[in-house]
Amino acid sequence: MRIYLTLVLLIFVMSGLSAKAQFLMPGDADQAEATSGNPSVAPYKWAGLLIIPNPTAKNPNAGSLCTGQFIAPSVVLTAGHCVRDLPSNPLGPWPDVTKGVFWLQYQNQAGMPFKILCAEVNPLWRMPQNYASLSASDQDAAFYTATQHDFAMLLVDGQSPTGTMPYALDWKGQYSHAARIGYPGDILEGTVIQKAPGIVFPADALPFGAASSPNLVVQWGPVTDATQGMSGGAWVAHPDAGEGQGHNVLLAVTSFGPVTRTGRPRYPGGTFAAYLTAAEFNPLLQSVENGCK
Repeated sequence: MRIYLTLVLLIFVMSGLSAKAQFLMPGDADQAEATSGNPSVAPYKWAGLLIIPNPTAKNPNAGSLCTGQFIAPSVVLTAGHCVRDLPSNPLGPWPDVTKGVFWLQYQNQAGMPFKILCAEVNPLWRMPQNYASLSASDQDAAFYTATQHDFAMLLVDGQSPTGTMPYALDWKGQYSHAARIGYPGDILEGTVIQKAPGIVFPADALPFGAASSPNLVVQWGPVTDATQGMSGGAWVAHPDAGEGQGHNVLLAVTSFGPVTRTGRPRYPGGTFAAYLTAAEFNPLLQSVENGCK
């Protein structure tokens, strides 16, 4: 029997940017453990809201929202599915990212906008060309293979006035806790950045079924509305407004959380992300810095 899985992604359907955003999969958890962040201090000062128009015939003003953060003066890191939504459109077409905007330090409908010049996903964030002809189990396998590489980078038309977030690659064994930051839709309508703490570990450390991969990492924290959202937002080790040595280190960006056929979280409090390696991360960064060439 096929086990049906869907994604809990931070993708909203908007009716205009000023309209109230609606989360695709509303949460009903207690949000007491998630706390609002001050966008003027670390680690939030490097993060912002990514808005990509995705018009449809029924809603010409529709778009998707994700979180991103500066990792280089003109480069923003986010989730691959924020740029190419493979779960919804395995082989495309996908929205034109250059029509989007990245709002640094977004909070309550205000922030510093940057035009997106180009974007690239991790080349391994893809589905096989014969995806439609695959069996249901093979489609699931292809999806889980892709999720191990779910990150992307954007080149924007300017440099970050707040600097860049430090990051770690190939970091297993060095960190055990991290706070996810981002804009979950069920908290203050996704207009205020939030922080949700938790422990981090490789996905193959526990029996997570198809998701038990050494190339996936898990953040396990309190069950809050923030658990269902924050796609593309950083997992930050040692978050500290004082920006001390070794603090505010980005370990991963929020990807997905498996749910059951009825929409209930399969692993309550668990959120998954691609494990960032130098072998995949550095070539992508170099390409994007060079104009996505």
